[in-house]
Amino acid sequence: MAIFGSLNHMSLDDLLPFVSSRDGALELFNLKRLPRVTLYFRKGKLTCVHLGNKPVDALQARSVIGELIEARKGSFEFIPNSRPKLCPEVLGWSVDRLLISVSTTYDEYAQVADRLPHPDTVFKLTHIAVPDDTRLSDFWKRAHPYLQEGASARDLAGRLGMPVDHARFYLLKLQQLGAVAAHRAHRARPAGRRAGVAARLLGSLKRRFFGEGNAWSH
Repeated sequence: MAIFGSLNHMSLDDLLPFVSSRDGALELFNLKRLPRVTLYFRKGKLTCVHLGNKPVDALQARSVIGELIEARKGSFEFIPNSRPKLCPEVLGWSVDRLLISVSTTYDEYAQVADRLPHPDTVFKLTHIAVPDDTRLSDFWKRAHPYLQEGASARDLAGRLGMPVDHARFYLLKLQQLGAVAAHRAHRARPAGRRAGVAARLLGSLKRRFFGEGNAWSH
């Protein structure tokens, strides 16, 4: 039997325990900040996440789940016994533990939101030990090749396919562990300096056609 409804009436954190005991796919669409998302479940565990038509890795999956839990607009449908055609990385996540992990991350984020590094501050590795925290180790494994040369949150968000603010949070946590250090701080444009006509026109066109505030843009 198919299950469908709206996130206006049932949030994802209430929906997940209900559907995770069934084998199949939970499709979420008409979302404000994400394309169609499909969550695949088997034997009580989340096995795979698709963003659009493509599977995502563990790091991206955490970001997607976090965005979905915050979503209050969108529709969902559960399709029994549906399986992914492509799933390079089987997650095998317990839904209860996932919800606790995401909730903990968002609580921590709220506590440090005013201390997040600037998106363009460049960080470099200080040592190569993998963090014990699974949330950080997923980010670390993907980001450390770029951090060896130096990378900002904006750079990493684009390369790893995640919101800029999530990359800023992970970099702050790694900095607190002493795993990375700011290599080059962002310098604000001097007061009174004005952009050229061409630059201002380009900015206007970008805002007109692409909009602002998309969490997944870089």
